[in-house]
Order: sequence, then C-alpha cells, then structure tokens
Amino acid sequence: MRITDELRYTVALSLVKNVGPVTFKKLMERFGNVTLIFGAGQKDFQGIEKVSRSLYAELKAPDLFEKADAEIAKAVKQNVRIISFMDKHYPADLKEIYDAPILLYVKGILPEEDVPKVAIVGSRKASLYGLRMAKSIARDLSRAGVVVVSGLALGIDSAAHEGALSEDGSTLAVLGGGLARLYPSKNKKMAEAILKKGALISEYPMEIEPRPEYFPLRNRLISGLSQAVLVVEAGNKSGALITADAALEQGRDVLAIPGNADSERSAGTNALLKQGAKLVTSAADVLEELKMNKGKSNDAPQQLHSEKKIFDLNPDEAKLFSLLMNEPLPIDTLVEESGISASLVITHISRLQMKGYVKELPGKYFVRNV
Repeated sequence: MRITDELRYTVALSLVKNVGPVTFKKLMERFGNVTLIFGAGQKDFQGIEKVSRSLYAELKAPDLFEKADAEIAKAVKQNVRIISFMDKHYPADLKEIYDAPILLYVKGILPEEDVPKVAIVGSRKASLYGLRMAKSIARDLSRAGVVVVSGLALGIDSAAHEGALSEDGSTLAVLGGGLARLYPSKNKKMAEAILKKGALISEYPMEIEPRPEYFPLRNRLISGLSQAVLVVEAGNKSGALITADAALEQGRDVLAIPGNADSERSAGTNALLKQGAKLVTSAADVLEELKMNKGKSNDAPQQLHSEKKIFDLNPDEAKLFSLLMNEPLPIDTLVEESGISASLVITHISRLQMKGYVKELPGKYFVRNV
C-alpha cells in the first residue's frame, strides 16, 4: 500500500464522526479535492446540504492526523490495504452506488473488474436444504469462473463461501466490523482460506467491533460489489431481504430459491418470487441470468449437463436429490428437511436409485451417485 498525502487526508476525514459516504460526496462536490477540504475556512462549509455545523471544528481536532496515521499503521501491520474512493483500484461496480464507502479496508486479492460476481445470502439459521443449495450453487458458479460474494456469517453465508472454496475459487467476504475484529470468530479458518484467492473487505476502521446496526449497512456493499444477488433461504425479517432491497435500489438482479410453502425459513424468498425475482434451482439459472452459459471452459458445460438431470425428475424427487450431496443422509433427515411424508420419501428414493442418481450406503444412508 502506497501511503500518500491523499490517503492520509482521506483516512483522517473518514474518522470524523459526522462524515459518512453521502456527506463525503457533498464535500467532494464542493471542494473537488480531499486536501482542500482541510484547507477551507469555516465560511466555505456554509450552505452544503447534510453537513453538520460542528464539522469545521472536528476537522481541526489536533489529534485527528495522529489517529489517521495510527489507523494506517494498524492496517500495514496486518497486510491490509486501505483503498480510497478516488483510488483506481476501488471496485468500479461499488463506486456506482449512491452511498459508496469513503474507504475500503481490503485483505487479500480483489478480482479483476471484468470477472462476474454474484452475491449469495440467506439465513444464519438455515435448514439443511438451504445449506446444501447455497454450497452446491456457489461451487458450480465458482467452477464457471464466477466470484462468490457473501458476508462470512454462519448459515447460508458460510455455505456459499465453502462452496466456492471447494473449487479453489475466489470469494469475497464483506464484514460488519473492522478486519482486526473478525466475526464470527469460529470462521477464522474459513477467512484464512478465503485470503488465498479472494479477500476480506470492510468499510470500518481496523479495531471497530461488529455491531448489530452495522450489518444492514454492510449488506449494501455485498450487493454493490455484485452483478446479481441470490437469496437462498430467508424468513420475513431476514437481513438477506435487506440485501435484496439494496440490490434493487442499485439496479442489480435479484434471484431467489423457492422453499416449502409452509416453511418460515423460506417465507422471505417465496415472497421475493411473488414480487418478480428470478426463480433459481441451479447454477445454470444464475449463469443464464448473467448470460454466461456459453463459451465457458470444458468443465462448465459438463456441470450444466449434470444439473439438467434434476429437471428430468418430478418435484419431490428433485427436492430429495437437491438435499443429497457428498454427505450421506438417513431417511429421517430427508423426511424432516423435505417436508415429504416418510412413505413417499422411501418411494422416491427407490426411484432415484433405479434411475442411477442415488445409491444406498450401509446403515440405510443415501448419497448422490452422479
């Protein structure tokens, strides 16, 4: 990271209490240069919309630049880059949104601008069905060259990151606190794996603790970094719906995976589908939305071909097939997660075995055979 005067001034400005993304834009429109903001007189700030009267005094705080230098030192110590809004490395898609952050703290590798990015979000208290769908779609998108963006939270976010990592793909995790305060802590190993080909991203200073009010704000970055947002599983009050709302405001595509009609976990996603979100059952649907289903590497067509087998099944068979991945599952779990009666689950599993899609393991466990 090259530490310039512009970076020092921007970090200092970001640490001022009453300066957020919108105020920052207003100041830049007035002064044109971040250094000129600090050199302006008190009268120069008059008449600027949404600028606090106390701003001038806050800019003149004697320890402001000491704090800025300390913040930069913390970032350097932990191999974190601070990228300002004016930096050429600031993500172009994110720069387009109304309230783009003044700064991004980035640890790891940002993808090239022309690489497609899809956000995958959903409930922290996800069902087995939701976790499997998030992981499998993220895996297949990664195989097709798509960067998966999510929030490192438990549940759907973690499954999405895991799916991308399983293909040695790139994934971006946007945090709701400073990068020195990783949350949740149990995802530390996952965060380390992400850094190999992807990045951890935050708009908050290094030592800022994650707070509940930060996560809705964080969600606008998840959608802002992406071309589309896929909501896998979400209740009516899920934070994932905030991400979907942000995506719509930003002009991003919103996609959703259908769930059981009587499942609270899927009430939000089913509502999105009623409102016109694109229905997704596989990565092929997402790639179609991104217009990426042509001209891919040899691996991608093979994967899309295998996904089409799901469409040859009846709805109950397709649901059971989606629940089965590499981890064997017993009948009881399939009944609980699918919402299908035990007798019908046994019947459909038998048909899937006859079609060669599923095989039985010792102990009456079942797993995909394709």
